Amino acid sequence: MSVDADFRFDPWTAEYQRDLWQIHRTLRDEHPVYHDPERGLYVLSRFADIWRAVNDVESFSNQVAAAATLAPMILYLDPPRQTALRALVSRAFTPKRVAELEGFVRATVAALIGPFEERGEGDAQGGFASILPSMVIARLIGLPDDQVEEFRHLAEAFIDSDYTEAVDNMYRLFAALLEARRREPADDLMSALIEAEIDGQRLAPDEVLGFCQLLISAGNDTTSSFIGNCLVLLAEHPEQRRLLIEEPSRMPEAIEEMMRMDTPTQMLSRVARRDVELHGVVIPAGSEVQLLWGAANHDEREFADPDRFDITRPISRHLALGHGTHYCLGASLARLETRVALEEWLGHFPDYRLARPPERVVSFWARAHREIPVELR
Repeated sequence: MSVDADFRFDPWTAEYQRDLWQIHRTLRDEHPVYHDPERGLYVLSRFADIWRAVNDVESFSNQVAAAATLAPMILYLDPPRQTALRALVSRAFTPKRVAELEGFVRATVAALIGPFEERGEGDAQGGFASILPSMVIARLIGLPDDQVEEFRHLAEAFIDSDYTEAVDNMYRLFAALLEARRREPADDLMSALIEAEIDGQRLAPDEVLGFCQLLISAGNDTTSSFIGNCLVLLAEHPEQRRLLIEEPSRMPEAIEEMMRMDTPTQMLSRVARRDVELHGVVIPAGSEVQLLWGAANHDEREFADPDRFDITRPISRHLALGHGTHYCLGASLARLETRVALEEWLGHFPDYRLARPPERVVSFWARAHREIPVELR
């Protein structure tokens, strides 16, 4: 195997988004354990390696250094505390509760589609894909209607590489709601978290805020990015779009293929608990390890012809929603929102097209569009 010694993995650039698949292919083929000595991190990109890593909690921890500046979140905790907190927050995503949201989701989609019908054009990211998930999450948490717009703009800032100010502002917004719900509980997630107990103890205020922040990054940003990615994929592959319109029963498998094809969360970090040797490289204990979900989902060792978009592809597993103890809690909600959004969009605009190439967000972890200009007539 020839190794390109001059190759550099730098996901903080626009070039990375443009050349993503080629960069990931080079990583998988020539640098399956990539080491960046300047940043002090290691990168895994093959499907099998990442699948094993997320199941090996004895070797890889979620308690990464970046979490020290954030409110406690189950995303950055390990069992057994993570297990207990996950069981608690999973009550917000029971099949019954998620199913009950479909009417609200469909009504929200219909309201968002109205202006597009009137104008015959618009930004499908900013005017559609980015708004729907924020409306759903705001409803789950219990934000008053007059704060939803502020919440939506703060949530969008989370995708940018430097989101410290957005985090601080979001904490202030949720802290005010937390105090309001302590005085006057309601039928929402914030009130439920305040009343919840684990081993006889209530959650600390910062743990409640951490749950809410996780819902933003995992439940809002990821879903809005994914819906936008779906719209672009279907616009760029009209034959697949036509097949989906003619055979709507294919929607579930199409959503899984689109998750695999353009994974909205491209990477997440772990920390090596002990020395780990993989492909002849020793990852020292204490090292940061980036797991590239997006690269793994295009690994030809797992998927035949992985760069081909095919909604009929049988997929038994992928890593777009993580795996193992940290598998995405809101997976069922994300699938519901995406299904309804695409059903309604394709029902109204079966022949939509991109007005010009959409602009990608420059983000080291997100695969998203800043805008998606579309023409509908």
